[in-house]
Amino acid sequence: MLPLLSLSTEVEFWIATFAILVVTVFYWHKFAVHNWKNITARFSLIITIQCFALASMGVTINRSGEFYGSWSDLFGAQGQYQKIAISPSKLSQFSAVDLANATHTKGGSLIFRKVIKGEKSGISNVVYVVASPKIAAQLESPLHSVGNYYQVVELFPGSPGVPQTWIGTLDGITTMENLEIAGRIPPTIAVIPAINVQPGQDTECMNFVGGAQVETWITKDMKTFMLKFMGIDNRLWSSYGYSTGGWCAAEVAVLHQDLYSQGVSLAGYFSPLLPLGLSKREKNYLSTHYDLVSHLVHGPRNTKIMIIASVKDRFANSSAQNFMKSALTLIPIKYVPIPTGGHNIGVWKPYVASGFLWLSGANEIISSASPTPQSPTPTPTLAPTPTTTPTPSASGSPK
Repeated sequence: MLPLLSLSTEVEFWIATFAILVVTVFYWHKFAVHNWKNITARFSLIITIQCFALASMGVTINRSGEFYGSWSDLFGAQGQYQKIAISPSKLSQFSAVDLANATHTKGGSLIFRKVIKGEKSGISNVVYVVASPKIAAQLESPLHSVGNYYQVVELFPGSPGVPQTWIGTLDGITTMENLEIAGRIPPTIAVIPAINVQPGQDTECMNFVGGAQVETWITKDMKTFMLKFMGIDNRLWSSYGYSTGGWCAAEVAVLHQDLYSQGVSLAGYFSPLLPLGLSKREKNYLSTHYDLVSHLVHGPRNTKIMIIASVKDRFANSSAQNFMKSALTLIPIKYVPIPTGGHNIGVWKPYVASGFLWLSGANEIISSASPTPQSPTPTPTLAPTPTTTPTPSASGSPK
């Protein structure tokens, strides 16, 4: 089957659509006689043309936004991951085969794609690991080590969405490469797990009682995977996500302060959108358990959050404003309002660099009163170089 995100797939769908249209117009006169057979044929041709046109438009839109990475993702048939996923007991540090199969970007990064089974969650799905140019050079050197000077950032896509959006449409990895090459952020290892792991359901990165343990998958399972596969140490990570992924980034930064030190929400929100079909009891439990402000009031506050949101994006910005009103006195929060645009990748893309720079310490934290969406302040000027760097630790495990 043709790859869903392939340009050739899009072209072939449109060619088929126009071919059916041309054939229909050319042979329409053959169905001129009014009888049930010809009426049925005309009706079938019209429906076929419309179906192909809608399918072609869908493929084009999906390629533009990278909402689904494959036909199986689109139709919710993810059972193949369970068959090929690497179990936790068989995970090992990257090998020469992994290096050979990795994708080399134009900017010098290495991209590994693995299908793993979560040790704690039992979820089987895909995860991408990106080694920035300096890390990639070290991995391909005789030492085969990540070294001891790096930061780890976990990136979350939206819903619907796939990890590849950070690599492709959003230009996240290209932006990260350019910032590193310019000396504005330290060498970076990016972890990009799939978050849409339950067919046909937006799980909002939560753990469901008796159901999918997505929160565990993106936190503890990713940490275990990276310790074994990349040979990194146990330092704290940063989180960064857009839209639904922005909620996920805030969630893990608040609920898992033993694993993450900070998070960036790009057009995200700050309370989960509960899926349909849940009982009242389940909704009450999830709403209470994932109340970020309550966790900050009653738990540790060793985290900080950056919020980037368009003032025209009423849902995301309203959620951000409500969160800041309650949390601004509890933790440091940096708020960057986008003055124009709504909820789409074209609006977010110019601000991706701001998130990476802030995570690397290039911006001061705003801890004053929250600005209002009606009177947005200009985006602060970014410092030319980071003011803080990751804490060095023992070198990564050599191969």
